[in-house]
Amino acid sequence: MNVKSCIKSFEVNSMIHYKSKCLSFLAAILLLFISASVTSSVIFAQSTADPNIRISQVYTRGGEAGAAFQNDFVELFNRGQTDVDVSGWSLNISNFAGAPPNFQISSTNIRFFSSPNLIMKPGGHLLIKFGFSGSGQPLPTPDINLSPFPLSEVGAQIILLPKDKTLPFHYCPAAPDLTGTVVDYVGFGIATCYEGTVAPAPLPDKALSRQADGCIDTDDNFADLTLATPNPRNRLNGLTPCGNPGSSVIEFGAPQFEVVENQGVAQVMVTRTGDVSTAATVDYLVLDNIPSNSASERSDYTTKLGTLHFAPGEIQKNVDLLVTDNLVPEADEHASLGLLNATGNAGIGPRNSALLVIHDDIHDSDSGESSNVIDTSSGYVRQHYHDFLNRQADSGGEAFWINNIESCGNSVACREVKRLDTSAAFFLSIEFQRTGFLVYRVYKASLPETSERPRAMPRYREFMRDTQQVAEGVAVGSSDWEQTLEANVVRFTEDFVYRPEFLAVYPPSLNQVAYVEKLNVQAGNVLTFMEFFELSNRLMAGLETRGSVLRKIAEKQNFSDREKNRAFVLMQYYGYLRRNPDDLPDTDFGGFDFWLAKMNQFGGDYRAAEMVKAFITSDEYRRRFAP
Repeated sequence: MNVKSCIKSFEVNSMIHYKSKCLSFLAAILLLFISASVTSSVIFAQSTADPNIRISQVYTRGGEAGAAFQNDFVELFNRGQTDVDVSGWSLNISNFAGAPPNFQISSTNIRFFSSPNLIMKPGGHLLIKFGFSGSGQPLPTPDINLSPFPLSEVGAQIILLPKDKTLPFHYCPAAPDLTGTVVDYVGFGIATCYEGTVAPAPLPDKALSRQADGCIDTDDNFADLTLATPNPRNRLNGLTPCGNPGSSVIEFGAPQFEVVENQGVAQVMVTRTGDVSTAATVDYLVLDNIPSNSASERSDYTTKLGTLHFAPGEIQKNVDLLVTDNLVPEADEHASLGLLNATGNAGIGPRNSALLVIHDDIHDSDSGESSNVIDTSSGYVRQHYHDFLNRQADSGGEAFWINNIESCGNSVACREVKRLDTSAAFFLSIEFQRTGFLVYRVYKASLPETSERPRAMPRYREFMRDTQQVAEGVAVGSSDWEQTLEANVVRFTEDFVYRPEFLAVYPPSLNQVAYVEKLNVQAGNVLTFMEFFELSNRLMAGLETRGSVLRKIAEKQNFSDREKNRAFVLMQYYGYLRRNPDDLPDTDFGGFDFWLAKMNQFGGDYRAAEMVKAFITSDEYRRRFAP
């Protein structure tokens, strides 16, 4: 078959017959590099993949009897707030013909070139023309003309790729693609690749059209694209920006994230679209997905909640969720992810929740026997990194602590002592003392006891939230860990003094001297007169802030010494049992008071008090990882 015979076939037969006969041939002869005659005065624009560029319309029935337009077309849309240069981007198109299972598939990769730029304005469209002209109205002047290459009317997969990216033909990318290779893709009709659920095939008078005029994307083609009257728009058409000027949308990058438990950590992507020129924040949390195949924050993943801070221009943040690799064979388990409380001219998009799926690994020890992962030195050490430092173990530290235990050989007594000392070392480490213990002291130094806050101590989930924020990106011994920690602590303490609970006790109307005095009394009068005098004067002179004064009181050595045993006991509940001391199976602070009395009796000697030993050998701790 040659071009003339293919055109002749089109002239004497229906468009459907033409397409099914000529797809493979035209795909083979189409030049892979298409030049677009466009100009633009814009000089500064993004030239890499941008999550704001979306396939907004697909029309495949051009030229048929009853067709709305003479040609097929694909429309792209910029749902963001910044210019995007798509020069060098490409469409990877797989056209389907026939019927399953005897598909005929033809694929090609079409790259866009222009000189000097191919700019899409915020709220702007780009029109790509396909196919031979036939019945219907003519298209507006296309930005890119790929005629006579057609789109299949029965099914196709259309993948938008950023500059210099390629895919193997017939490849099904993930939705969304976390590698940055795929910007967007649509599968319709009899296509075998699609986001979420396959979209319906267009009709002669209907195009696939993205909802909310192109602004919605939940990574589900069926949900995002509906059959609607075709409305092809090019770069000369009026702009239809998403949302209000100056606003942005924060949402999960996908409806579902998956991890195999022996990977140790799941990475969850959160995206920000729209006007990202200013800073924004959003709170996130993970909860057990009760009752459906629920994962447990005690045994399957590490409690995680906090705040993401988007810097100006930042469009993506990743949340690392620690997962537990136990020795128990089990079905897939689910945890629920949520976003709330966006700030900074940002709102939360429709994908404000997502699912975390934890897959069991094929483990030699997953035999259903009574083996417990914390009976292995490697599992015991790794879990301590999760429970006390809220991070994956660094290779050097992990090897040190494993070797510390394994140096005992088969000596049961020696191994017991080494396990106790290893466990206590995590609480006593510089890293925990300057993260978790500091968070405890900030609460204890500033907030009085209430019915919601018994003993004036942080509750489990708020302690985990704040400790993870302070410890984010910190691993003692790594490069720049002290600078990272300092920035985290400053942010935490400066934010803390503006929390409603804090302001209720220390209202803005309180003058500087009264503020320092009230904090000092709450902390137990830990300041000397000269320290009180100096802090008050520095606060009045603007050399200190409310947050820095709170931090200096919380870091006072005499305050730390006084609170060390109390915090050590509290961390036994938070680290090992993952609960408040008065949560079930306890109903009050009787157990906490018992162990605090023991620690005080033995001057803080955890060995003599047998506190650590009691917790790591307790049924409640061991059941976290038991079959």
